[in-house]
Amino acid sequence: MERNDLRSQSLDLLRFPLALVVLIIHVFNTRGFALRGSQVSVEDMPVLLEINHFIDGFLRGQSVPIYFFISGFVFFLGVEMTRGVYARKLRNRVHTLLIPYIVWNIIDVLIVLARHLPMFSSVFPNIHNMPLDFSLSAILETFWDSSKGIFALQAADDGAPLFPQDKPLWFLRDLMIVVLCTPIICWMLKRMRHYFVWVLGILWFVLEYWSLGHVNQLLSAFFFFSWGAYLSVCGKDMIKEFNRYFKPSMVLYPLLAVLFVCSVHWFPWASDTIKRMNVFVGLLFAYNMASWLVVRGVCRPNPLLTSASFFVYVSHALICDDLPKLLFFVFRPETQGGMILVYLSATVIIVGMILLAYCGLKRYAPSLLRLMTGRK
Repeated sequence: MERNDLRSQSLDLLRFPLALVVLIIHVFNTRGFALRGSQVSVEDMPVLLEINHFIDGFLRGQSVPIYFFISGFVFFLGVEMTRGVYARKLRNRVHTLLIPYIVWNIIDVLIVLARHLPMFSSVFPNIHNMPLDFSLSAILETFWDSSKGIFALQAADDGAPLFPQDKPLWFLRDLMIVVLCTPIICWMLKRMRHYFVWVLGILWFVLEYWSLGHVNQLLSAFFFFSWGAYLSVCGKDMIKEFNRYFKPSMVLYPLLAVLFVCSVHWFPWASDTIKRMNVFVGLLFAYNMASWLVVRGVCRPNPLLTSASFFVYVSHALICDDLPKLLFFVFRPETQGGMILVYLSATVIIVGMILLAYCGLKRYAPSLLRLMTGRK
């Protein structure tokens, strides 16, 4: 297999699992909820809480940095950054990033507004007395920072991360900001090479100790995007660069994940540091594992799952909060095992629903699907 083909297949193989990881995190991240007088708290279920800790250790925070890395690598792959190339890529990102960003946030807004209709007052009783702000500033904020938007409930925390209405779309929002800065990134990489990436990496690692809100998110975006861009701009062989860390990444990634779980219980003061190390090593681990699977013929990218990965990523948050509540209401589990089955069932059902919706749109409304996913 040619090296370019191996690299491409390895990256494609990652796309759907990374989206699935985000979905799993958001389903299991529910710490508790109230439904028609029934209060469910994960804190009262030590087994489920421990599963959440392991999910945090092995999965949380891993996918989006890899997405930024892939975006940076692909953006500069095989091109010389000129004004014409930059303008062409910006036009292309309007279709692939900006339009889907607007569409999916509008969909989320409409879904939340539907919950405020009188006919759903018995299903969502807690939200019907919440004030809605339809001022122009609140509408615009909804697409940038939903804590100050239409459905804002309280004053926003200045040190908290910023999320648009459809929360996973913070990746697209910050990626668009980074893309606008690509001429600067390219200039810095040509002059400072890997030193520029290391400076960003150190800032990303160190400044996470302070709650800087959107600054922390942007540092993650710029660091991982620039890391991927460095390999393309400086003509590095990704396979060679990553394979030299194959064995260390295979050992360190699970070790750091388990260490994070232990730190939650015994030395919480170190958990943030361990997690950042885990996220950094996780990128090396993910790509090395994908290329290992491809080289040995264990698996190949599935065209349907690869093409549906973006759709899964941007749509899952619309239902991943409500479906576990619905399943809980229907089955009324009385044991921790039953609750675990509720969350596992919710994950499987959500994936199935999204893939069915994707296939339906692909067959019956391909133009709409292209608009929603930014694909040509």
